Parts: sequence; C-alpha cells; structure tokens
Amino acid sequence: MEHEADTDDSASALRPLVTDVTARQYIRSVWARRDFAFALPFEELRTSHLDTFLGNIWHLGNPMFTAGVYYMIFGVFLGANKGIDNYIVWLIIGVFAYQLTSATILGGASSIASRQGLMRSFRFPRAIVPISSAIGKLLSYGFQLGVIAVAAFASGVAPSRRWLLLPAVLLVHTAFNLGGAFIAARLNDGFRDVQQLIPFVLRLAQYMSGVMFSIDRILGRKGWIDTIVLMNPMVSIIDFYRWIVLGTPVRPGPAVLSVFLAGAVLVFGFRFFVAAEHRYGKP
Repeated sequence: MEHEADTDDSASALRPLVTDVTARQYIRSVWARRDFAFALPFEELRTSHLDTFLGNIWHLGNPMFTAGVYYMIFGVFLGANKGIDNYIVWLIIGVFAYQLTSATILGGASSIASRQGLMRSFRFPRAIVPISSAIGKLLSYGFQLGVIAVAAFASGVAPSRRWLLLPAVLLVHTAFNLGGAFIAARLNDGFRDVQQLIPFVLRLAQYMSGVMFSIDRILGRKGWIDTIVLMNPMVSIIDFYRWIVLGTPVRPGPAVLSVFLAGAVLVFGFRFFVAAEHRYGKP
C-alpha cells in the first residue's frame, strides 16, 4: 500500500503544469520563479559579444549604426526629414523603439525552440522562457534610452514633465512586445520555419510604423490603407516616445486604441502560449 501511495505521488508530481491550473495560479507560479526569469537575461547580457573587441558596447553600436544608415538614406538622399524638427533625435527614437519590438518578438520565437534541453530537464512554467528573453531586450533598451536622452540634450531639448510618463509608455510597449513574443514562441515551436518568416513580416511592418519617415506621407491615399496603418499599435507607441522627448503631436483616437490593442495582444498571446504548455520540450 505504501508503495502504491509513493507511485501515485510520483505520477501526480509529473503531471503537466497546466492541468487543473487557473490563469491566476499559473501567473503565481511564474512570479514564484521570478529570480530565474531575471537571472537568465542578466547572464546572457553579460556574456553576449564577449568574443568581440568592443564587447557589450555593441548593444548601443548596432542600433546607432542602423540609425546612421537610415539617416543617410532617408534623411539625406530621400529627404524624409523635410517638415520634421530635430530629425536625428526623431529618427533615433523610432529606430530604437521599433528594434526593441523586433528583437523581443524574434527572441520569443527562438526562446522555446533553442532551449529544448532545459525544457526536458526541469518542470517549470514555460512562460518564464519568453518572459526572460523579453527582460533581456528591455535591459539593452535601457542603454538606448540613455543615448536618446544624451542626443536630446545635445540638440537643445530640455527635460519636461512629459518625461515622467515614460514608465507608462514602456508598460504599454512591453505588453505589446511580450504578447507578440508569446505568439511567436508557440508558432515557432510547432513550425520552425516561422522564425525565418518573422523578419520579413517585421521589416514590412517597420515601413508602416513611421520609423524613418512620417506616416502622414502615406495617409490620405486610400481609406483601407489609412485604417491598417493607424491600427498598427507601433505607430502610436513610437508617437508616444516622440511626444515625451520632443513634444510632437499624438493622434488621440489611434493612441487610445493602441493601449487596448497592446493589452489584447498580451492576453491573447499569453493564453495562446499556455494552451500548448504540455507540448514544449517534447521530441
């Protein structure tokens, strides 16, 4: 009888984590393991670029070089800077903000698929993996926000009370990014070609997010195009950052919609990811 009890306990301990677990209980289990969620990205941030001469400076170098290339192409050759005050800072804000979204979603896509050994070795809420990946991207973004502040000061922009709203914008931005990471993680776990397709989708979305040029250039041509562009949460999220730093206008309707869409993407992405929890790590 005692042997039977031990067997039953062992079987119970090996049940899939999501069996008879509510969303609230699942979130509590993730919170209980928050140390692991933070330790992994800190270690990855510390060890990344160790094989290069400049090391972690590349966390700033890569987006700055990208912004420089965009400035030459769009600001100098294509004249996208016409009508935009302080185009350099305006452009840097857009490039850094969009690259955070791109990096978070791409990191989420590979988070489960690249950690199969971890999936099979330990029993823990799998949502921790894309969450920790998103935290790592946020840590890098912190350095980039510092660059934005320095560039703003250097160009004569003084701090204002609007800057106090930066945490709220970061919260909305992170909600959208994390929701996208959850969706990409599950899709890529089931169909590995997704990781190859996502960069093309993100690149297309970049040109519809007002990163390098004002979206006013493409609005007003066709009604359905205007609707698609203005429903893109990244348009308003980037506008939020630019409003905070530069005081540029924000479209009220799309701005409110982007907040609700960011929350909806997070909720849907989380449920979509957790619904397949039992599959992650299985051969």
